[in-house]
Amino acid sequence: MHGRRAAALMPILAIAFALTGCASAASTFDDAVGQGIAAVETARLAVDQQLDGRTFDTTAITTLGDARRELVAASTTVSQTDATTTADAALRADVLDALADGVEAVNDARDAMAGIGALEEVVPELEQAADQLEALEARTAASADAGGAP
Repeated sequence: MHGRRAAALMPILAIAFALTGCASAASTFDDAVGQGIAAVETARLAVDQQLDGRTFDTTAITTLGDARRELVAASTTVSQTDATTTADAALRADVLDALADGVEAVNDARDAMAGIGALEEVVPELEQAADQLEALEARTAASADAGGAP
């Protein structure tokens, strides 16, 4: 009896696995933008705490490194996602640009922590990167909700 139940469930499980593995490009882009926002905001918080003397240098450097890894991971995911429409291709390019700006801002923060430049000068750069990603978030969410069409 258990063998027949298991055999009957196999096609259902196969379909479920196939459907969960087939996220739309727009959904992938939306997730990456969310990941990017979280990473840039985390970096901005680390810089703010460092400027206020409320964290250790090692903690800030580690936090910035983690933020950079998240941004790079999001960028890699987006760059490896195939576009199925012209709109998807344009959205992918915009997401990659915004994530690259986030990586650059976080790199500048890490450089400032190492004495290359001033940490205060990085704050507006992080804010701009966060604003760019947040503006893009509405577009990626709308595209994901529409099933990939902007």
